[in-house]
Amino acid sequence: MWDPLLIKCERKLARWKQRHISFGGRVTLIKFVLSSIPIFFFSFFRVPKKVMDKLVRVQRRFLWGRAVDHNKIAWVKWDTVCLPKEEGGLGIKDINTFNLALLAKWKWSLFQQQGDLWARVLESKYGGWRSLDEVTSTTNESIWWRDLKRVFQHPDYGEALSRSIVWRVGCGDNIKFWEDQWIGEDRSLAVKYPRLYLISSQQNHTIQQMGACKDTGWEWELSWRRLLFDNEIDMAVAFLNDVESKQIQLHRKDEWVWTADPSGHYSARSAYIIMRESIAEGAEFSAFEELWKLKVPNKVLAFAWRLLRDRLPTRANLHRRQVEINDRKCLFCGNVEESASHLFFHCSKISPLWWESMSWVNSVGPLPQSPKHHFLQHIFGVVEAVKVNRWKCWWIALTWSIWQHRNKILFSNVTLNANKIMDDAVFLLWTWLRNLEKDFGTGYNHWSSNLRLGFMC
Repeated sequence: MWDPLLIKCERKLARWKQRHISFGGRVTLIKFVLSSIPIFFFSFFRVPKKVMDKLVRVQRRFLWGRAVDHNKIAWVKWDTVCLPKEEGGLGIKDINTFNLALLAKWKWSLFQQQGDLWARVLESKYGGWRSLDEVTSTTNESIWWRDLKRVFQHPDYGEALSRSIVWRVGCGDNIKFWEDQWIGEDRSLAVKYPRLYLISSQQNHTIQQMGACKDTGWEWELSWRRLLFDNEIDMAVAFLNDVESKQIQLHRKDEWVWTADPSGHYSARSAYIIMRESIAEGAEFSAFEELWKLKVPNKVLAFAWRLLRDRLPTRANLHRRQVEINDRKCLFCGNVEESASHLFFHCSKISPLWWESMSWVNSVGPLPQSPKHHFLQHIFGVVEAVKVNRWKCWWIALTWSIWQHRNKILFSNVTLNANKIMDDAVFLLWTWLRNLEKDFGTGYNHWSSNLRLGFMC
């Protein structure tokens, strides 16, 4: 069943491999084409691990430019690539989580469409939407139904999904009085008042079975196995306050509200987000948040992402990956090992470019070692009068121009020209601003001659 899907993905790649596609372009193709091909299958079936591994391998090889007879280095582990952009990833969907998010919609559909024929068939055979939360299984359960149950009983994702579904109380015929979370808290009455639950003679009753509508309105008809003890009175008062805070409306149906989406309706996209958040480590990645806000070409953003992670193929990084390098020294100065920190910021041929650009905005101070910290200092360590968005784009334009010039020296035997690097970066930023800013009508000659005015308010 899965072979046609794998073949289709590989055929897509076979056509794309014949073209020269940038790293940023490959990211876009994976996100919007490769990830969308298996959606139909993912919506119905749990993907076997072997198939999942093959799909990930196809995506990973395409991302890093690998071919069948030619391997390239996967510079960033796949789990990191699948993180959201603001957390340091590329926003490519994790296949396993995406599959579970699509399957989880079955429970939502079973509840919303209880009267439909297909829902009544599943309810008569398996027990309906409630049985998806039951740990026990029966002999008549199909593999498909057991896979659905595993989604909601997943140790990480199951609780996140359940927390995102909130009851909107209507007539109460679908809501279990003690066992469901309907009083506006993340716990049921049985969990909040375990002692009262134990002595109740109405366990597993729906709200509608717990009372009746009288002339004066809804009245609760609670039944206990014994009389309450004196030390249980205060608990019972709090319990009654919780119960009476909700209004029972017999003319309305009980409804679910999906809190993860503003519309209140389930979506695989919002489910995917909360499921990924449930396993996130919670680290802050402000550099990446700022990076992906910039409206510059995708290939340049992808380059900057790799630079912030120090995953560009500098000579130091290639040596660290056990690639044989005869000369590890910087292509610009020829004195120090070519690391990202040295190549882009601390090389004696490059650092004057940064000092000159910092003088445009009256910024002084030492240059940090790591690319990430350098980027953060660049955007947050300037005076208020600086046009921040332009200044951020300048960091991208200059580092991109440095890398392009370095590659020309390596592959085309071009000689170092620091002035050419600066001119290329200035021209590149000017072209971006023409498309980014509606009111930007400055000609290039005027722009390049008045850079201080271009960055200051």
